[in-house]
Amino acid sequence: MDNIKISLLENPGDDVSEVRVDGVIDTITAAELEDIIDTLMKRSRYKVIVDLAGVDYVSSAGWGIFISHIRDVRAKGGDIKLANMIPNVYEIYDLLEFDSVIKAFTSVDDARGDFGTPAPGALKKKDREVTGVTVIDQVTAPEIRYSAGRPASFETEIEADSTDVDVMVIRLVKSDPFASISEMKSEINLRRGDDAVSWWQVFAALRRRGLLTRRARFRFVRGR
Repeated sequence: MDNIKISLLENPGDDVSEVRVDGVIDTITAAELEDIIDTLMKRSRYKVIVDLAGVDYVSSAGWGIFISHIRDVRAKGGDIKLANMIPNVYEIYDLLEFDSVIKAFTSVDDARGDFGTPAPGALKKKDREVTGVTVIDQVTAPEIRYSAGRPASFETEIEADSTDVDVMVIRLVKSDPFASISEMKSEINLRRGDDAVSWWQVFAALRRRGLLTRRARFRFVRGR
């Protein structure tokens, strides 16, 4: 049975917390990661970098942990940034257009730079410390992939779906299957004359029809 290890690195006098994850982030292990992020928020640590260099796979539940905390963290002047994703993990991140919601960087130093803080190497060794390590077992049951239902952690974000939005999303897909979720959101709000439609509502409408990726939208239009 494989393990997942979550380690938290913080530097005295520095308001950025680095969360290093190794293993697989699935339905079970995602709860441990969520506990870490919740603990950081309770401690008013709102600038978080999640180092995914050692992560081989992120399930929909895992992505949901990152996305579901973004609004609260940013409301406090912070952010969650991802770093060091391997190609297979980045591919899913890119296909699901999460780049519209959460930033990804090729290194922790680059992510820290986006926060406007010095790289760890710029700090004295004695000032850097690992504040906690959590190791848990990974479930061995097959994981549900992105095509099977919406992540439970997304439910509160997309419960306001409407038929009107669904219809407009499909029309936009037929008009331009390569438009991004953000572009569709802006176009719908422009046509409606307000800003009532959220990114999550467009995401949900596409998800229900299996049209989350541009490839799927292109095939949908080509086959109609």
